[in-house]
Amino acid sequence: MVKERISLSINKELLKRLDNMVDHETIVSRSEAVATIIEKHLSERKKCVILAGGPSKALLSEGTYRPLIQVKGRPLIEHIIKKVKTGGFNDIIIVGSKEVLSSIYKEIGERSGDAIIEYVEERNHLGIAKTLQLAASKIKNTFLFVACDHYFELDLEDMELYHKKNKGVVTLSVYSGTKYAWDKSSIVELEGNSIKSYEENPKENKTFLTSILVGFAEPEIFDMIPKADISYSLQEDVFPLLAKQNQLIGYLFSGKWKNIHSKKDIVI
Repeated sequence: MVKERISLSINKELLKRLDNMVDHETIVSRSEAVATIIEKHLSERKKCVILAGGPSKALLSEGTYRPLIQVKGRPLIEHIIKKVKTGGFNDIIIVGSKEVLSSIYKEIGERSGDAIIEYVEERNHLGIAKTLQLAASKIKNTFLFVACDHYFELDLEDMELYHKKNKGVVTLSVYSGTKYAWDKSSIVELEGNSIKSYEENPKENKTFLTSILVGFAEPEIFDMIPKADISYSLQEDVFPLLAKQNQLIGYLFSGKWKNIHSKKDIVI
């Protein structure tokens, strides 16, 4: 790893505490002590992965990429970032094709207030599970994931507490109303708080409960995604398997949400 020399000004009391960390075994110098503290701080910041993968043309609608469609006078991606920041997620990782990332970067850059935005390019389009996998090296703890084309009004802090309380590998938001439900997509069956079945395109809807791609996950989810260059989906591979293992939790809500496919969908 390439290192760069920098200068720091630290008060004497902090410097004494820093020197106490140097045991010449696990931490051999002041520089290493500083690096350890910074790495620990950054790893503990809450992370959100925004999924913008797949061929860029698939996200194009009337000449505009879906995350940049204007909703209530602002690009959709700005609504998403504002929402995740409100939930305390200030490390944001956007994964997608070069063309989509470039367009988003021109709109929002690398920062949004105190939030840091990192861009990870997806070169091979092998399914949304493989899109998520590209962020794996940056994830150490519980994290939030959201689709780049979803407008939603969820209480993310409450949902995070619910996820940690129920101790599943993944907690998915489940819409319990009918106004925004899809016809035959992401249909789930709930038993208590557990999702007992997850079907992406069922022949017949067993319920009117629709899962949307906003959820919390533990790093263990990456163990369920093959490292080989094969197509792999969250909706068709990972979530159904987690449901069978009783590790998929459903968080019911009835607030506003919309999958923004085109400008005609912006009426929220």
